[in-house]
Amino acid sequence: MEFKVSQKFPCHSIPINYAQKILSMGSCFAQNMGNLLGKHYFNLMLNPFGIVFNPISLAQQLQLLIEPSKFNEHTTLFSHQERVHSWLHHGSFSRTNKAQFMQEITSNLLAAQQQLKEASTLIITWGSANVYKLKETQMVVSNCHKVPANQFQKYQLSIGEIAETYKQVLKELNAFNPHLQIIWSVSPVKYVRDGLHENNLSKATLLLALEEVMKLYPNSYYFPAFEMQQDELRDYRFYASDMAHPSEQAIQYIWEQFVAHCIAPNDQQLLAQVYEFNRAMEHRPLHADTAEFQQFRASTLEKIKQFRKSHSHINLDRTEMFFS
Repeated sequence: MEFKVSQKFPCHSIPINYAQKILSMGSCFAQNMGNLLGKHYFNLMLNPFGIVFNPISLAQQLQLLIEPSKFNEHTTLFSHQERVHSWLHHGSFSRTNKAQFMQEITSNLLAAQQQLKEASTLIITWGSANVYKLKETQMVVSNCHKVPANQFQKYQLSIGEIAETYKQVLKELNAFNPHLQIIWSVSPVKYVRDGLHENNLSKATLLLALEEVMKLYPNSYYFPAFEMQQDELRDYRFYASDMAHPSEQAIQYIWEQFVAHCIAPNDQQLLAQVYEFNRAMEHRPLHADTAEFQQFRASTLEKIKQFRKSHSHINLDRTEMFFS
C-alpha cells in the first residue's frame, strides 16, 4: 500500500560535478542546499548578497554581478540605527563604517562576478512573490532592515511582472556566460506572516511565473523542492518548531533527492566518500589521547591523502587540516 504521492521527475540532463563552479542564490532554502553542497566540498559560492526571497531583488542582484559598475551607492546605501545598510544586501553585511562596508561589498561583488562568469551551474530559489517597494524611490528592496513600515508599499508581484523582468536579465546572462545551466526551484518555506491564503497565492504566482521564465532560457531545469515538502512531506512532523520551515529531516530528504537527480552518477560516489570524511570530522572521542583514537586519526588522514591523489580538483584542505 502507498500512503503518499512520490515525485517522479527526470534527472538533470547536464548534472553537477566536482569539476564545475557553482553559484547559488535565493531564499533560506537555497542557503540550506548551498550549505550542504559546500559541506561536501563542491566549488560553490553561496548568496553573495545574503539571503533574498523575492525574484525581483534577485534579478537586480544578477544584473549587478554581470556589471558591478552599475552599483549606485547613492540609491542603494543608507544609514539606520547607527549602521550602514544596503537595500540589496542582507543585514549580515551591514557595518558601522561606510568605507569598510563599500570595500567589503565591492570585493564580494567582483569575486561573485568571476564565479558567475566561470560557473557551469546557477541555482536559483524563489521564496515569495510578496515584495516591499520603497515609496521614496519606487525600488523593490531585498531587505527592510527594520526601517518603519510606513516607508514601504507592500504588494504581490504579477506573473507578467516577473516574466518581463527576467526576459531582460536572462538575455544579459546568456551573453555573459553562454554555457550556464540554471537549476530553478521554489522554496518550500511557508511565509505565514503574510497569512496562509496569501502564502498560497504567492507560491502559485511563483510557480506560474517560473513556467514562463523557463521558456526564455533553454538551459533550465526545475527541481521540485516545493512539491516534495507539500506532498511527500506534508505532515507537520516534517516542519521545524515554527511550523513554517522544513525540519532537518525534511532538508536531508530533499537533499538526497537533489543528489540523486542533479549530481552526476560518478560524482555521487565521490560525494559518498566525502560524506564519510565529514562523519569522521564530527567524531568526538571521550579520550583523544588514546592509542585507538590516534590510530583512527592516522587512518582517516591516510584515506584523505589517497583520495586527494586521485581527485586533486576537490579541495579537501580543511578536512586534512582537521586531522593533521
